[in-house]
Amino acid sequence: MLPDREKNILLLDYYGALLTQHQRNILDEYYNEDLSMNEIADNFMISKSAVQDLIKRSLVQMNDYEKRLKLIEKDKKLNKILEDMKNENNELIDSYIKKIEKVI
Repeated sequence: MLPDREKNILLLDYYGALLTQHQRNILDEYYNEDLSMNEIADNFMISKSAVQDLIKRSLVQMNDYEKRLKLIEKDKKLNKILEDMKNENNELIDSYIKKIEKVI
């Protein structure tokens, strides 16, 4: 299981495009730029509690997307299958691995 911060960054990578630009900007500064909530509040001229609220609501929203779409879960399963296939020694499997790697 991933620590919360890593899980939230992964959620942002997968579902950030489904958020508003404002949500993405704040989450990007918090998770990718590693700014404090106070710094973000200053940058956007809003209160620290507004930043905290927006982050919480955005995470709830992205967790809901994952609960419904399961993109992260499916990606982990596909990568596991791909790793298992790489351990096999077979030309046909090798050709499929190359095709799969082009897609992902």
